[in-house]
Amino acid sequence: MPLQQRAQALADQLGLPKTRMGEPGCDLLLAVTEQRLELRVLVGKPGVVGGNPVYADPAAMDTASPAGKSLNSPLLKAVGIRKGKPDRPRVVDCTAGLGEDAWLLAARGCAVTALERQPVIAVLLDDALQRAAAQDPQTADRIKLIQADAAAWLAGTNTQADVILMDPMFPAGRKTTERKPMRVLRTLAGDDADAGGLFDAALATGAHRVVVKRPSHAPPLGDKTPTVVHKGRGHRLDVYVQG
Repeated sequence: MPLQQRAQALADQLGLPKTRMGEPGCDLLLAVTEQRLELRVLVGKPGVVGGNPVYADPAAMDTASPAGKSLNSPLLKAVGIRKGKPDRPRVVDCTAGLGEDAWLLAARGCAVTALERQPVIAVLLDDALQRAAAQDPQTADRIKLIQADAAAWLAGTNTQADVILMDPMFPAGRKTTERKPMRVLRTLAGDDADAGGLFDAALATGAHRVVVKRPSHAPPLGDKTPTVVHKGRGHRLDVYVQG
């Protein structure tokens, strides 16, 4: 599809005005290029405005080298993937974002339903998965992307997932330490103030595990005590085992 036609189709789909670089009144531009969809920050704070564009590219993750194939990742441990256990859980990733967690899990054999409620972020990820399918069709084929509010989707769907994964936005006080892509995504998605409701909806599904990514020193989400905790760099994964 020609770029102009694709840009118009996306503008219509998202309910956004079609514009060009340099036109006034545009702070954040969803750019359609020959290579990919990307976000370009035209107006904003130092460290965010200008510079490299933000785009999804989960297939760029190393999942093929010996280190990339290691099962020592806190995320893999949290969802229950371990050596000698051939079965791979079915995972619902409630906060897919740019797709890195979903891709890592799919590369290890999980069937992943990736939910993203912010429409612009969802189209960035959809574009990335379409590109990734040319490089690694098996992994891409294990990911089903749905643009939806996760709490409503969980409440209205009889999901058979083994694991519900949540990675809500970390508290806003951490903004100064966030990488540019996360800071840009925060401007689109907000601070996930309703994460507690999503946690309740995740528990209500009866999934065997609910996994919540939290800042290292933050309290657990909700009033339940995690069954087990897996520590990462600057974060941890609280695991709630049910049934």
